[in-house]
Amino acid sequence: MRFRPEIDYYEILQVHPKASQEMVKKAYRTLMGELGGHPDLGGDEEHAKVINEAYTVLGDPELRRAYDRARAARMPWGQPGSGAAPGLGRAVEIGRKLALSAAVVAAALILARVLRSPTLDLADLLAMLFVLMRIWGQVSSLGRT
Repeated sequence: MRFRPEIDYYEILQVHPKASQEMVKKAYRTLMGELGGHPDLGGDEEHAKVINEAYTVLGDPELRRAYDRARAARMPWGQPGSGAAPGLGRAVEIGRKLALSAAVVAAALILARVLRSPTLDLADLLAMLFVLMRIWGQVSSLGRT
């Protein structure tokens, strides 16, 4: 059987990359049976094919090792779904969103301080705009490779 390392079979079966074979089997049965993934139980046929493909690869220890090697070679550190550092991509994305939120708060505080200034002039506004653009540029580049 050929597998596709660009597809995250672990995510499809909703198991951790270090899950035991028994956990993989249980997840497969749950998705196909109890959750109605099987077409005979009202599930979508295409979705069932993807679940079957994931189980065929992850359920066979030899295929799973080959898939894990191909997946690790394909996925750099920090990308969502990377077997090398599970969850790191998600943490980077959350950190990026928090930094962006902090930048927005900082921008609002700068704006409030400048607007309250009795001697507001064009130079102050341009300086504030420059600072905000710089903050935005730094924050928007976080977590990107």
